[in-house]
Amino acid sequence: MEYLLHFVTPFGLALVITLLLIPVWIKICGKWKLFDEPDSRKHHTRITPSMGGIAIVAGIFTSFLVFADLQEPDKIRYLFGAVLILFFTGFFDDLMNVPPIKKLALQCISACAIYFGGFKLIHLYGILWIHEVPELFQLPITLFLVVMFTNAFNFIDGADGLAGCLGVIATSCMGALFFHYGKFDYAVLTFCITGALLGFLFFNFSPARIFMGDTGSLVVGFMISVLSIELINSGASQPEIAVSPAFIYAVLFVPLFDISRVFMIRLVNGNSPFHADRNHLHHLILSYGFGHRSTALIMSAISLLFISLQQLLPFIPVNLFIACSLLIMMLLINPRVLGYAAQLHHAVFGNSSARNMRMN
Repeated sequence: MEYLLHFVTPFGLALVITLLLIPVWIKICGKWKLFDEPDSRKHHTRITPSMGGIAIVAGIFTSFLVFADLQEPDKIRYLFGAVLILFFTGFFDDLMNVPPIKKLALQCISACAIYFGGFKLIHLYGILWIHEVPELFQLPITLFLVVMFTNAFNFIDGADGLAGCLGVIATSCMGALFFHYGKFDYAVLTFCITGALLGFLFFNFSPARIFMGDTGSLVVGFMISVLSIELINSGASQPEIAVSPAFIYAVLFVPLFDISRVFMIRLVNGNSPFHADRNHLHHLILSYGFGHRSTALIMSAISLLFISLQQLLPFIPVNLFIACSLLIMMLLINPRVLGYAAQLHHAVFGNSSARNMRMN
């Protein structure tokens, strides 16, 4: 019971802080005209307050600093310092559109900071048949994976409630794993993120009253990627209770699949990988007439599907699980499958997209 309260209270405080701050921030956005305006690439049709990540970060930081009993204070300081770099990166990007190359450079600086702070990939458990990572390659692999997932989470924030739902699923699973490994300070931090995201979802679930913005998505994606590294290393140091790396892969699968697929499409079309377009998974699902709410729930259900499959079939080797998950995902996003799903959805719930257009 003591441990339960130790995690429930920071979760609850982060939730309450975010819930209280967002209405205040919405009023400030109205006064200062801090809006996300519609354009040809976005699916919302009216101006909406943005930079809700400010409330999310405030909820996470405040609750964690109140309740954390730090076991590794030096590592946490490096993590929070790197997070602040990305917070201001996202803040200024939401205000004035920071060039992609500068955003990427700042992400690399943040990734280097956490690497030298002690968050480095030293073991991959046989993922892609790689086990112990040679020291020479630890920095580039850590840098690549952290920057990749940070952008993956940022890119997937394109439908109301989607990034928040996927973030809640990932952080709640990761918090349970940190508790399993006895890493209570990281468990508290992870549950603070869960609480803050749930508070944000109250205002962001369709129809959204505020958007997360890069202020939030860069920070949350970065923290999830760094905490994933800590989880992988925790399993390597405690092999007797280690959880399969396939589980962590399943938790992160949907954003990673989305960014890999989009980058491949852009490169094949001769465009920069960072060239904005409408080829993301949420764009694909929305194009079949699903509304924002249905799209967020569908992609969350897909994430839970892969997590459940890994738990039901824990004996499957990690590389076979990766291959199977890719095949299943390609099947799920097949035009024929999506078409049948859309027909069923529209027959039961109506065409959400058309209904939303009439309302707007």
